[in-house]
Amino acid sequence: MARIKILPQSIADKIAAGEVAERPSAVVKELVENSIDAGATQITVEIKNGGISLISVEDNGCGIPFDEAEFAFVRHATSKLQEIDDLFRIQTMGFRGEALASICAVSDVEVITKEQSTDIGARLVLRHGEVEVKEEIACNSGTVMLVENLFASVPARMKFLKKDATEAGYVTDVLSRIALSKPNISFRYISDGKEVFSTAGDGSLKNAILNIYGIDHAKGVIEVDHTEHGVKVSGVIGKAELSRGNRTRQTLFVNGRYIKNHVVSKIVEEAYRNELMTGRFPFFVLDIVLSPELVDVNVHPAKTEIKFANEKEVYDIVYHAVKNALYKKSAESVQAVKVEEKTSLGFGGNGVFSQPKKEVVDTAVVKEFLNNTASAGSSYYSFHEPKRNEIFDTETEKRFEEIRETVFKEEYFSTPENKAVSEKEEMPTLFDDEAQNTDYWKICGQVFDTYVIAQRNDSMFLIDQHAAHERKRFEMLKSDYEQRGVSGQMLLVPIVMDADSIEMEVVRDKGEILEKMGFVIEEFGKNSLIIRQTPFVADDDDIKALALEIIEILGEARPSGILSFEEKILDTISCKYAIKANKKLSALEMEALIKDVEALEKMGITTCPHGRPIKVEFTKREIEKMFKRIV
Repeated sequence: MARIKILPQSIADKIAAGEVAERPSAVVKELVENSIDAGATQITVEIKNGGISLISVEDNGCGIPFDEAEFAFVRHATSKLQEIDDLFRIQTMGFRGEALASICAVSDVEVITKEQSTDIGARLVLRHGEVEVKEEIACNSGTVMLVENLFASVPARMKFLKKDATEAGYVTDVLSRIALSKPNISFRYISDGKEVFSTAGDGSLKNAILNIYGIDHAKGVIEVDHTEHGVKVSGVIGKAELSRGNRTRQTLFVNGRYIKNHVVSKIVEEAYRNELMTGRFPFFVLDIVLSPELVDVNVHPAKTEIKFANEKEVYDIVYHAVKNALYKKSAESVQAVKVEEKTSLGFGGNGVFSQPKKEVVDTAVVKEFLNNTASAGSSYYSFHEPKRNEIFDTETEKRFEEIRETVFKEEYFSTPENKAVSEKEEMPTLFDDEAQNTDYWKICGQVFDTYVIAQRNDSMFLIDQHAAHERKRFEMLKSDYEQRGVSGQMLLVPIVMDADSIEMEVVRDKGEILEKMGFVIEEFGKNSLIIRQTPFVADDDDIKALALEIIEILGEARPSGILSFEEKILDTISCKYAIKANKKLSALEMEALIKDVEALEKMGITTCPHGRPIKVEFTKREIEKMFKRIV
């Protein structure tokens, strides 16, 4: 048996570094938190190659005295704790005195620092935890930390790092959350020479959200400000349109410290009950402020998990804070609707009846189109041939022709005229080519505007119209993707949407995959993306929502579920553009759906991509037993 011995300090430091310096984003977090504790009002972070080659954090904080600069890199050396009782009332971001020592153990570090009260600063160069250079230097007040060649001394750790773009995304995520926790501090973040975001440091949380997530998020938030039993919950929650398919846009702080708490996330989601669709998660940036004695932040090396002394009370207060904010916003919306209805009746501000304000039509072309549509009678898509004059030129006529073709080629699309005819017709009987009269489908109708009823031989079938159509589209998209890529349609008017730095990074890194999926999405300014091509034409909001959902899937570190991320994206596209439940179908549409079900059945496919059955069978014998015709 091997003898027990004390590990050399160099090995112990590298082991300890695994808890603190897990990856570049963890290093950035520790250095930025030190800058915050130093009282900085301006912090600039720059990384290269995802933070592996270089991490630079510069601040205008209090600086470090020349004779103490070397002690800052000694393990368990700190200015933030003086006695044991300080552990139970921690108000600083860091307190263990391990961060700088751990970082030095696995990288090359250079620090330039100066107190505001002195004229000369200090410059230290450390290699693998050992001080190689210590000298006086003329510099600005504050501190500059340079971390280079991260994990160069521990090559085994490099194997667990991801691509540079992915590591940069982790840094972006961490830094953006810290910036949201401190809107009174100006943050500037640069990755590979390009500015990712910068905040003004004016104390406005909405302005910080604007700079990080874009104008849609800044405009779509609801303020939260609730105090109860000495616990204050403040920040913002998002309206329904800001919800996402995962919890990546949920940020929680406790006394200004970013933490992860799944219980709070569940509590907030419970407050949103009946506000969001199943599978959608709300956006929020919340800060819980309470007495430091009631919070234990010393339960995790990275300080991302905490414990409350009175958990149930805190969770109840968070629920009430979010619920009250949603209720208040709902009440304001109802009041606004009432005012709008009153105005629409023609009552002006002075109580005098006035004519309702007429909507302005942009062009004579649009006005002519609307007039012709309104007067079309029973023919819903009748088009009046425009006269050739200064308004209706050749290009306009060409566009009308494209609209005609689009309308009549649209799959599973029925006009009121077609529906009127189909209601008089009997339900069609579909014959199998190989078995004329022995194996056929007979459409009996539709129930709940969701399920098609059909008969074949001695069985009755209930067919889920959404599941069937979704699976058919999924198989088509999958076949196209595997052969040549999903074909897309160029948009006449490209769609511009807000995007945060993480989404921008995904588009830059995964542009080829997006294009193979039928999308052409490009950067468009600092915090915007432009969609030029999509697999299907739909409303702008639907296209934006689909694009964001696909970007989220591509941005995930690991594909969730059994499906590969390609299949998950194809399923998402097919689901968005499949026939929905609660949609009344014409006889022709039901006929086309049955043909798709028959084709899928021949391929051995009986479920949608999520595993739900496409059809349910009831045999004649089973039905007769239900009615006690047979025993």
